[in-house]
Amino acid sequence: MKALFFDNDLPRILAVKAASKFDKLAPLSRISPVRYAEVPEPRLPNSRWLKVKNQACGLCGTDMHLIFMDMDPGCFPAATPGIARKFLGHELVGEVVEAGADAGEFRPGDRVAMRIDWPSCFQLEIDPPCPQCRAGHYMRCENLGQKNLPLRDVGGGFSPFMVMHRSQPFKIPPTLSLDRALLLEPTASALHGVCKSTPRPGDRVLVIGAGTIGLLTTAIAKALAPEAEITCLARYPYQAEAAARAGAAHVVSDREDTYDALARLTHARAFKGYFGNRILLGGFDVIYDTVGNDQSLHDALRWARGGGSVVILGINFQPGKLDYSPIWHQEIRVTGINCHATEADGKTSFEHAAQLLLDPKFPVNGLITHRFPMRRYKDAVRTFLDKTHAKAIKIVLEHD
Repeated sequence: MKALFFDNDLPRILAVKAASKFDKLAPLSRISPVRYAEVPEPRLPNSRWLKVKNQACGLCGTDMHLIFMDMDPGCFPAATPGIARKFLGHELVGEVVEAGADAGEFRPGDRVAMRIDWPSCFQLEIDPPCPQCRAGHYMRCENLGQKNLPLRDVGGGFSPFMVMHRSQPFKIPPTLSLDRALLLEPTASALHGVCKSTPRPGDRVLVIGAGTIGLLTTAIAKALAPEAEITCLARYPYQAEAAARAGAAHVVSDREDTYDALARLTHARAFKGYFGNRILLGGFDVIYDTVGNDQSLHDALRWARGGGSVVILGINFQPGKLDYSPIWHQEIRVTGINCHATEADGKTSFEHAAQLLLDPKFPVNGLITHRFPMRRYKDAVRTFLDKTHAKAIKIVLEHD
């Protein structure tokens, strides 16, 4: 079968890094460690695994980070144990075609999404599991690198077939449409972020970014806290329109003077020091940063009110320079998320996400803007990069 995967091949990585200085699309060339190539169709490694035939899979920002290899070797994730071959694609919808005798509740014909992607105590069958996995925080597994998966070529969402350990899938409700099912994983991630600091009635909330995660965060914050006043910071006009549909009471363009615009909305006091040093006093109660770069976090810390919260949902693999003085000066609570987990009420992020997506009033219609056959994945990547002209939100790759 043909699958899209990343090989941890240092000579190829260095070659692409060098070539990227002259051609930003070098990661899509033949020298890249990311390849769309033939691999063996996976078989069940033991009775606790199941085989899935994939129907479609969303292209995520995390996939783009892998394709373009923008992880700085000095960042925290770069030092964690990795795997020799990583199959891309985790926002998938597939059908179980084979289930081992001990595969739990899953049977052939079940539609599934993938809940756990990276290796954890569950897939590695480490018993007892680490404290993080035992508490349902599988993305924070403390046993990374302790064991290898029983099979290298497990496949992923951008493979026609893949195998999963019984701990990995989430059974999709039968009445959930394909398009909404494809949004299960990003909705679960956005929900996990909102649950880190759920707005209270009357709170002023800011969502930085209006991509897929930003729009879902806006919709979830509105669903969980309908009396909160939500503002979304968007870059493009089409994103601004989508943010309004998602439930934002106010949409601000990041092309305008955001400090002045946000001060007017929150009735905060704006101050400007030397060398362009700008702050707000009395800003937002909760800020969700779905961009996650140096500038967005710098601004988020200066737009939060004293005692407010900043939740980082956007990921960034580049160590940066940050003025963290607002954290202690204004006693701001800062936290981040790594995908999804088991929430405080004992339900998984996916269970909550499915409940939201089953509601026809939950505003996600139109988030999927582009579809490509899997063989045209390079066109999908180019479309992802060209938001100005393509007006892309969620891009989906479909299997034949």
